[in-house]
Amino acid sequence: MKRKIFNLVFLLIVVFSIFTLTGCNNNNSYDYFVLVNKYSQLPDDWEKKVELVDTKNAWDEDIKVEKNAYENYLKLEKALEKDGVDIELDSVYRSVKDQQALWDEWSADPEKGIDYVRKFVAVPGYSEHHTGLAIDICIRKDDGELEADNDEMIADRETFDKVHKRLADYGFILRYLENREDSTGYTYEPWHLRYIGDKKIAKKIMDNNMTFEEYLDSIEDIKNNKSAAKYKIETTLKDYIENGVYKDLVSNSRFNVTRIYSKKDEMDHPVLSTMDLGDKDVAFEVTYQLQPVEGADINTIMIPDGEYNEDLGWITDISRLGILKYNKKTKNYTIENFGTGW
Repeated sequence: MKRKIFNLVFLLIVVFSIFTLTGCNNNNSYDYFVLVNKYSQLPDDWEKKVELVDTKNAWDEDIKVEKNAYENYLKLEKALEKDGVDIELDSVYRSVKDQQALWDEWSADPEKGIDYVRKFVAVPGYSEHHTGLAIDICIRKDDGELEADNDEMIADRETFDKVHKRLADYGFILRYLENREDSTGYTYEPWHLRYIGDKKIAKKIMDNNMTFEEYLDSIEDIKNNKSAAKYKIETTLKDYIENGVYKDLVSNSRFNVTRIYSKKDEMDHPVLSTMDLGDKDVAFEVTYQLQPVEGADINTIMIPDGEYNEDLGWITDISRLGILKYNKKTKNYTIENFGTGW
């Protein structure tokens, strides 16, 4: 009898272990709070990790969506039916490779020019649609026709108010709020939904009319929240470069935070071990790109080991090490030790 009980307990442990391991792989292998915008690049390993499912959009085109985002979208769709709103999928996942092909196609058109392309096409690696968590919807009207024109959807306040009120219940937020381009980098898009998974946090963001960037900026414990730390690093670097060392010479900058160091890493690292890092200080490794303003002398802002790209107008630097230091008196962050090459 004891042996049977032992075997049963052992079997349950094995089953639980398998479930836990597979659960971790499905749910925790990537960060649902990942930030991708005009200045923040998709993590290098994201497309290898993200779990996508195949489906169809409103035009019967083959599309892909992140697994949990799609499951909760279907629940949202069903809930909105009770409110008399029929939503349909439009644009969802788009790979970096597809974005690069689109960029190359537009760039090759002599009538458009690179400035036109920059304005209307997201730089490959910087589109939120790469995540599979961004969902563009359209509305199926009573007569069966699709309301998919941007201007029509922006004008349809009544319908989209109903949509937005339901979002947080299923882990979604409205990504690009009205009159918040200064924060998000994009104009108002009532159709662009973003899955973050956590319903409580989604509700906090929606109830307080916050942008996703503002939510990440509100997190103080950045050592335990890499998305918040990454956002603070990138925004501080942008200010450091565009309003600091290269003021009036740079029109745009982008950063790729390749590593945020743990406390143990900081203690063992030959450079970081000499720094007095507080609870809100973060050590990081970053690559960055600068876009000079028109007429700026490229040599003036050329960084050692950098490379100027004629088509993109950027300077691509090698990886650099920096410290994001928190000032308790001013409650602001500053960059220290930035410029140490690897």
